Amino acid sequence: MSLILVKHGPSILVESIDSLQKGLFMQILQPFWIPNLKLIPGATEMKLASVAATRLICASPILLDPSFSELWGKMLDSLIILPAQPDQYKGELENGEANILETLGYSTAFARLHYGGKKEEDPLKEIRDPKEFLVTSLPRLSASYPGWYRTVIEKCVDPANQAALLQLCTTFNCVIV
Repeated sequence: MSLILVKHGPSILVESIDSLQKGLFMQILQPFWIPNLKLIPGATEMKLASVAATRLICASPILLDPSFSELWGKMLDSLIILPAQPDQYKGELENGEANILETLGYSTAFARLHYGGKKEEDPLKEIRDPKEFLVTSLPRLSASYPGWYRTVIEKCVDPANQAALLQLCTTFNCVIV
């Protein structure tokens, strides 16, 4: 879903999912995408998920609707955790994969062979840093509605994540109005 969103835009993703069943996108977003966003392992996957979520909250008509402001805030809350604190929630997923395979009866030789395929390409080469992408996208959005998104952030984003967002904004010299 993230790859489709970054390549074709949030409207195409939402419309294609909702064409299967009205409201299906929101049924996926609320219980699945938002709470699991912070669990994405791997640098390329994290970057793709982070950029997709940023585009979703900054460019998707469905999430820019004021009636979904709490959902917007929850998405931002999960999104802040992803690039700002990447290892806190992921545990040792990447390091533990070979051990999981060994416990299932596979040898490490199989694991190395299995994971020895072609090198993964970055589908977002043009975006250097997902943290910078987030904190430069939010001020552009908030400038359209001064005060609105700052209020939503204060209401819906965990205080620790608000502090992390403020630090990111300071680092990249951005201000959310």
